[in-house]
Amino acid sequence: MASSNGLSVAIAVLLGCASHVGYVGAASGREPTPGYPEAVIQWGVQRGETCDDIAKVLYGSSSHVGLIQRYNRVACGPGATLAEGLTLVLPAEVTSIPDAKIRAMRPDVRARPAGGAWSPATPGMPLLANSSVNTLDEGRADIEFVDRTRVLLAPNTLVVIHGTASRTRVSTTPPAAVELSDGEVKAALAALRGQTVEVASGGGRVSASSRDTVVQRRGERTTVAVFDGKADVTSGGLSVVVPKDHGTRFVGRAPPARPRPLPPRPEWTASTSAEVATIALAPAGLGVLSASWKPAPQAAGYRVEVARDPEFNDLVVREEVKPDVVSFRAEKMPAGAYFLRVRVIDREEYLGVGAVRRFHLVAARAAGGVALSAGEIAASPYGIVELTPSPALELAIDGGPFGPVPERIDLLQRAPRELRLRERGGAASGAATSLPVRYTTVGAAIQASRAADGVALEARVELEGLEGIDVARRVAPRLIAHLPGGVRSAALTGGDRGGALTARIPLPPEATRSGEPLRVRLDVADGRGGVLGTRDVDLPAAPTAPAGAAAPPPPAQPVLGAYVPMLPVSAVADVLWLGPTPPAVVAAGAAVSRAGDGWVAAGQVRASGAVGPLGLDVALRSSPAGDGEAAGSAGWLGARLRVVRLGRSAFELSPSLRLGVPLADAGPPVRVEPGVALGGAAGRLTWVVNAGVRIRAAGGEGGAAGGGELAAPPAQGFLVAGGTADAAPWLRLHGALDLHLVHRDGGANDVLGALSAGAEAGGALFGALSVRVSPWRGAGEGPATAQIAIGLREAPP
Repeated sequence: MASSNGLSVAIAVLLGCASHVGYVGAASGREPTPGYPEAVIQWGVQRGETCDDIAKVLYGSSSHVGLIQRYNRVACGPGATLAEGLTLVLPAEVTSIPDAKIRAMRPDVRARPAGGAWSPATPGMPLLANSSVNTLDEGRADIEFVDRTRVLLAPNTLVVIHGTASRTRVSTTPPAAVELSDGEVKAALAALRGQTVEVASGGGRVSASSRDTVVQRRGERTTVAVFDGKADVTSGGLSVVVPKDHGTRFVGRAPPARPRPLPPRPEWTASTSAEVATIALAPAGLGVLSASWKPAPQAAGYRVEVARDPEFNDLVVREEVKPDVVSFRAEKMPAGAYFLRVRVIDREEYLGVGAVRRFHLVAARAAGGVALSAGEIAASPYGIVELTPSPALELAIDGGPFGPVPERIDLLQRAPRELRLRERGGAASGAATSLPVRYTTVGAAIQASRAADGVALEARVELEGLEGIDVARRVAPRLIAHLPGGVRSAALTGGDRGGALTARIPLPPEATRSGEPLRVRLDVADGRGGVLGTRDVDLPAAPTAPAGAAAPPPPAQPVLGAYVPMLPVSAVADVLWLGPTPPAVVAAGAAVSRAGDGWVAAGQVRASGAVGPLGLDVALRSSPAGDGEAAGSAGWLGARLRVVRLGRSAFELSPSLRLGVPLADAGPPVRVEPGVALGGAAGRLTWVVNAGVRIRAAGGEGGAAGGGELAAPPAQGFLVAGGTADAAPWLRLHGALDLHLVHRDGGANDVLGALSAGAEAGGALFGALSVRVSPWRGAGEGPATAQIAIGLREAPP
């Protein structure tokens, strides 16, 4: 019975009386019904109804009776009644469409219309009534009729297409779909709906209710083999019913022979199972199909077929081989699912029942040190296996659960020992294909020696078994040295274009001063800690200095901060920005500043240095000259003790104490300045922070001409922070921010601040220039100060 898919509305159609009801599917706008080339309806046959009756009701005339046979294999003779209750699929209106089309084909197929000339066939080509199709030596064709039945043509086959709508209405039997002139066809129904596929051959006719019936014609002899359903074979006025797995034949118009069993299916060898699908890898997308079977008694040959579908309609290979050939192998097969069928051809040339095997070729690609074969993976532990997922398969890693086939398996992360593949839903059979993963050996050849300077170990490493691997990213090798006093390691680098890797590891001081040879165990490990190679090496004793020669001095520590920082002409802001370890320097200079309503200038002399961790500094400022207001002459004496130094001054910390004294009657009173200095160096950059408080001695006066805002306050807190950068070995640039919280006489509090920047250039003899800008200043203080100095210093490191 035909399907009612796509039918959405049912209406009643009266056939001359109210007792007859036919159900018609209304297709909107006469659009094709899904699965059909046109709009169709369904018709339920009533008792005594004929094709003429239906044609008159639906199409207005019995002349359109041929449309009744378009999708239905029924006899429409005059007065012939149809079976009551039969459901017919009918065109919704009078149309003319091709009776069949070439659904698929292989090369070497030609076709011609009735009365026309031969031309190359193409997939999708429409076939009208009385068209002919001819497959040549390498050709195959799949012909699909409008009722969705199919006829498959083997090589060297000639058929004539008979259009069902063009058959004469006096016919009392269903029309034949094709007429076989020579060769072989396979008749196949899309679904068993109580219909048949009709094939005419010689003087006989085959009516197959089957998905797989093969009709062969060689000269006057026609052979029929039924592998599914049944077939009625008529010739010479007699008919026989051929059941499944039986066959018959007739010659010319002679009656058909009594049906006989077809040759049984051959047996697969012990290594080949028909129950379990064979699953194999297809490296680079190309794989191998192979199978073997036991010799069959009475076999005159075998037919071997490979198809992409289980019905063997989409054939890839069809070969007939001699009886001594009992194995098959196909190489470079694209990845995908395949079905292999082997049939016996007996001495009477009957085609036997097929033995079928399933294959799945899984496209696989090796990425980095992986070699693939059909049944094994030979891989570097750092490689990657890339698979093309198939919805028909599922995969398990080692003893884990089955799941969808992943696109990528990273062997570095998963380290599987076995991949198991099976068909989806194959848990019941418990059968799975095992693909062992065999890992290649990775090794490391190590050579090492003491560096020329004697203070480090230098190693050269060649890695083995890592061809195709990105060593730096996937392996990340390191050299590990077991030394006196502990373990040290360093990354192995280099190795471009397969060259050796190298590493340098500093030796501990005792290994450089002992004067004895040194035995060291060296390991090469990957980024996960896995050891790739190990070796004990003997390093010669460190070279000793000649007798009487002094050991080279240690490298000088970098200077933190500026050599000559800004010294403002002020009793409030004259806080020096000095590092935790004062530099060895003597300098003289002058500063000029805007103060009150005029300009003032003052000279200065400074000196600083360090003895071990103890640092000292002295700063003397003269009385100001000019028409502005400023604090009088004063001197500062300071000391600081470095309590922390990390590495080459990566970080330093020093508490400090400075004492300020007046050097003239108008100078500021005695002041005490406890604080802390910290800083550090990183390459060409240094940073320094000073923080502390300044307290005026009891009973002291402000010390500024006229007192007021420029006088030394009773107390203040300060913070000075900045950094330096060495633009060149002879040029240092510096900048700093200074902030002051000032408590003045009378109880008022102020917050003052300024930004300073400068440069120092030269060697042991150098010059310095600084500028200070005061955005936050007290009344009477000028907005800017400039300073220039020249001095002698210890040469920069």
